[in-house]
Amino acid sequence: MIEAVSPESSHYRQVVALGDANRATLGLLYSTVIHQAAAEQRVLAFIEDGDVRGYALFRKRVRTSDISLTHLCVDQGHRGRGIARELVEGIVERNPNRAGIRVVCREDYDAHTLWPRLDFQRLGQKPGRGHDRLPLATWWLPIAARTLFDEPEPEDARMVVAIDTNVLLDILEQRDFPSSLALAADWVAETAELAMTEQSHSELQDEDIGSGDFRSTPEEFRTLTPSQDGWQMKLHALQGNHSTARLGEADLRVVAQAAASDADYLLSRDEGLLRQRRQIEQLTGLSLLSPDDFLLRLHAQGGEHSHQTRIIAASGMSVSMVTEMPSDAELSSYCHDHVGERPSNLRQRLGIAIAHGGRIEQLVTDSAEPLALGAMYREDDNVTVTVLRSAAGQRTYTAIRQMVHHLRAIAAVGGPGTIVVDDQTLRSAEMALRDEGFRSRGSAWTAVVRTGILGPGGALPPELEQIGWDRLTADLVRHYERHAWPSKVFSGNVASYVVPIKPEYARVILGYEEPEPRLFELHLRAAAARDNVYYMSPRHFVEAPARIIWWVSGGGPLGGMRAMSWLDEVDTGDPRRLYRKYRDRGVLDERQVLESAKQPRKDGHPLATALLFSRTEMFQEPVLIARARELCASMETDGYFVTIRRIDEGIVRAFYEEGIRRDD
Repeated sequence: MIEAVSPESSHYRQVVALGDANRATLGLLYSTVIHQAAAEQRVLAFIEDGDVRGYALFRKRVRTSDISLTHLCVDQGHRGRGIARELVEGIVERNPNRAGIRVVCREDYDAHTLWPRLDFQRLGQKPGRGHDRLPLATWWLPIAARTLFDEPEPEDARMVVAIDTNVLLDILEQRDFPSSLALAADWVAETAELAMTEQSHSELQDEDIGSGDFRSTPEEFRTLTPSQDGWQMKLHALQGNHSTARLGEADLRVVAQAAASDADYLLSRDEGLLRQRRQIEQLTGLSLLSPDDFLLRLHAQGGEHSHQTRIIAASGMSVSMVTEMPSDAELSSYCHDHVGERPSNLRQRLGIAIAHGGRIEQLVTDSAEPLALGAMYREDDNVTVTVLRSAAGQRTYTAIRQMVHHLRAIAAVGGPGTIVVDDQTLRSAEMALRDEGFRSRGSAWTAVVRTGILGPGGALPPELEQIGWDRLTADLVRHYERHAWPSKVFSGNVASYVVPIKPEYARVILGYEEPEPRLFELHLRAAAARDNVYYMSPRHFVEAPARIIWWVSGGGPLGGMRAMSWLDEVDTGDPRRLYRKYRDRGVLDERQVLESAKQPRKDGHPLATALLFSRTEMFQEPVLIARARELCASMETDGYFVTIRRIDEGIVRAFYEEGIRRDD
């Protein structure tokens, strides 16, 4: 019998004990992570005669819709009975709309021969850890019907995580710091490549490393090698700040080299360094975390890169066309220092767009701080982006995502076509492009721009025609719309909800300003919301993925049905945990999240529900309550607009077409 194991279950300790007994092949998994996974029903166990015979622990990846199988463990005395298959099938049954299950396994383990017997496909391999450096093979089991939109993400999408010398020594010498040791586990290697800076490499040469049975050796960690000029510029910025200048020269070099290498994080146990994390992020764009915080964040985000709250008009961002070629000083903030790019090289790429009758666009803050730069031109149905850059700083991923969507909105004004990003991209840009529905095609990234609104009975686009209307899942529709924005497919199979939101929250969370004449102009001006989270009292009936129609309460010119989003995830639990888990995606503070939890559990502890949503499109004009009731008779019910309600997707389409007033 397969059942989900909670931390309060009598079987929880058996799961932990079984994992500990097989640690040699499973690797070290942080105890807090196991507890959190169980609390989120991500631990399934095979129970027989009251005992755990095997278990599976997995993570849900919000951005890619993958499931990462972290542990699949069967008690040695009960192997060969099909328990592993039942556990995998249990994951599939509970997650029918996920793209598939990904697992990474060392090729010298017995389990390496198991995956093909469970119908997994081998995707490839990547370097492993350990003395023998045996490779890690990646396996994939599709769940939902697959199209090109939910192909497994390539392994080179892993984030690069620089580790400070103290953390390196923890791993090399097997010191008693569990969180540092857990960084070397295979489940971490699935999404993060650990690397060291040249400074740390140099420091290791001076260390008298003991002769114990090491899990890793220094040679197994890639050494980051940024350009001399690139990291020296970062170093000078740190030395010029009165707070960070007090740090040791070695620490500053580690930070500068990690930042100039486009590392996503720097992990350290140095308390003095961690106390300066805010200043360092502002000066270099590099995020500092302790190993504990990184591991918790890795699991809290479902294994995804923790991206920051999107920038919207309400928070002080503006986007406009550049009318004069930027100066060398202005371009230098967008140059790729790690490859020695100069402003003249970047100017040449901008010139290609201008020579073809294109345009240059820039995102800046209200204080004129540069955020992102883009250049594009159109020839017939092909749109080419010759420049897609973000300025160094804390918001590289967010800025790129906003610029990508902005350029796509411009392309949509010219009609359907293919949009190709033909510029050298950093990891943050690649992450943003994937999240906006672009697919890697060699050295370029492509998506399509379509404007049709499709429904049952009509012709499906080429990517979906082999699937058929009756087999279109919500996840397939969601991936298609991300790839072919702003086209919409209303299949009738997608769960949909009306969600009421107060006006004071709507402006910040949905990101709208005063209504503009056309939808596209609103997108060009405000680059409306890309990702966010909204909290409310517990709602156990809400499923995802789904569509959301936002009802802004309070009446007035901005009230009514105001926008449509995709609901990506629903998470119900302790409000403080939810706030800590999703604070990088939200705009509410902890007090406001706590206020949303109004329904206590039996034990007296409050619960809240977090709605994780994305790809919000504002309506040109709100659909006011009188018109909403004409379109949906059930809305005559008293209290309909007070709490979240399920709604037929056909009604959602009517609201959408009414709100955007499009002719196609």
